[in-house]
Amino acid sequence: MAEEKDVVKTAAKPTIITVFNQKGGVGKTTTSVNLAVCLAALGKRTVLVDLDSQSNATTNVGVMPPISTGAYQLVTGKVPFEDCLKKTSYENLRLVGGSDELAWADIELALQPECQAVLGKALETVPDNVDVVVIDCPPAPGIVSVNALVAADMVVMPVMPSPHALDGLHKAWWNVNRVRSSYNHDLHSIYILLTMTEDSELTNKLSEDIIAEFGHRVMPVLVPRDNVVIEAAARDLPVASMAPQSAPARAYLRLAELLMNRASHMGGEATGINREQGAETLAVWAVGNEGRRSNLAIPEPGDMPDPGWTEAPELAQPVAGGNLGWKIGAGIGLILLGAVLGFAAASAWFAFPPG
Repeated sequence: MAEEKDVVKTAAKPTIITVFNQKGGVGKTTTSVNLAVCLAALGKRTVLVDLDSQSNATTNVGVMPPISTGAYQLVTGKVPFEDCLKKTSYENLRLVGGSDELAWADIELALQPECQAVLGKALETVPDNVDVVVIDCPPAPGIVSVNALVAADMVVMPVMPSPHALDGLHKAWWNVNRVRSSYNHDLHSIYILLTMTEDSELTNKLSEDIIAEFGHRVMPVLVPRDNVVIEAAARDLPVASMAPQSAPARAYLRLAELLMNRASHMGGEATGINREQGAETLAVWAVGNEGRRSNLAIPEPGDMPDPGWTEAPELAQPVAGGNLGWKIGAGIGLILLGAVLGFAAASAWFAFPPG
């Protein structure tokens, strides 16, 4: 009787989706947040990684800074992935939050060997209970963004159909393909998402030009320009969980469905994907978010202001020693910057001495 061999089942690797465009104002963070929320609503155990020092993706899912352990520690290889995770109010969605420290991450990564692969190595320790990782990149093609592209299985490039954004798309496309040819040879799923679209002759012409040039790379989803997106951002809410019946929310839910179908390498529906169930889940979350006040709302006279508001008379008050404090702060900042640049120069000299 032949001996039975033990079959070792390996855990499925999570799908890593990087949302990238080096031009700001094209809906990159809005896409990252709403894609992550919609994936969670579809039942996918999702992690949103906020690599932007502005941390808008972090606050948009209801997590307020400061973040003591998050994306900065992850991308610089200081802390394991699981130690960076934070819960959100959305079932199936966790967060690796952004922080101001990310502004310095490019400098720190530049001093490390194989600096482009640090995040990819960190993501090798993603626990088995994660299906999808969505990465929100900073709006710049620096080392942090390169790390996110090197680690990616899929790249989504949001672009609004405008002349300047189209020029930015060509540059971003060139950078993504440079990363693919140099470091991530398995990256074939690179997609373009048209955002902030509207029914105008110019928009339609630019959209047609993008589709004609990039073909099947353009996702068959249009995210329309809608003030509900601005209102949702002002409330620190994803539009998908504030107004799930709105056109932008439906577009992002469809995007999540399409990406999971393509990730499954199947011609039909991906296992576990049910858009109707996802829409129902988003509707339940929307009920829980009702009444959440906009952070941009000015308090009515006599009302207690929300935290963060300062009355106008206080802004006009002179602060004793204010000029001295500013000068001391600026001096300390210059000293620290000089120390960092000096360390970098010394490291380069020892690595590559003249002659």
